[in-house]
Amino acid sequence: MEELGLGPNGALMYCMEELEDNLDDWLTDELDNYMDDDYLVFDCPGQIELFSHVPVLRNFVEHLKSKNFNVCVVYLLDSQFITDVTKFISGCMASLSAMVQLELPHVNILSKMDLVTNKRDIGKYLNPQGQVLLSELNQRMAPQFFKLNKALIDLVDQYSMVSFVPLDLRKESSIQYILSQIDNCIQYGEDADVKVKDFDPEDIDD
Repeated sequence: MEELGLGPNGALMYCMEELEDNLDDWLTDELDNYMDDDYLVFDCPGQIELFSHVPVLRNFVEHLKSKNFNVCVVYLLDSQFITDVTKFISGCMASLSAMVQLELPHVNILSKMDLVTNKRDIGKYLNPQGQVLLSELNQRMAPQFFKLNKALIDLVDQYSMVSFVPLDLRKESSIQYILSQIDNCIQYGEDADVKVKDFDPEDIDD
């Protein structure tokens, strides 16, 4: 950062572009160290521009797929986003942007559910209903924003792809259910005899 006069975001972009330039060299050599049934997790930076309008991560996943890796995206949205409908819509749009850009199976997760004190209305955020969210948005915002609100909600409804699974790290059943969703997306262990317990969102209240 000092040498190139870069700020934090600029340095991040520089690093990601450096990775992109070395996909066929360094990354391929690293991947060759793993077995066919190894389960790799790449913890990506949270800056939304990497998922929305630059091709770095898209090229990264395409490289993984070319090496016969089954890939899915696990998108974490902090549960504090559900305390304000405007924040939640922002999170939905960010998730949708990543889904459209990367064109991969997605598991969207509401993380840190153990910190949520009022779980009574959590259901409406797991499978967002456009008209419910639009009503709440319009109640919180001035009339001049109503058309914009409707356009945003229509966009989410049009794709009908944004839904969330709650993650409570205190509950093994919550972790197991999410892992089963990821395994299903990447067909991990498809030859094994897997038994998946149905998940009930009400379990998070226990």
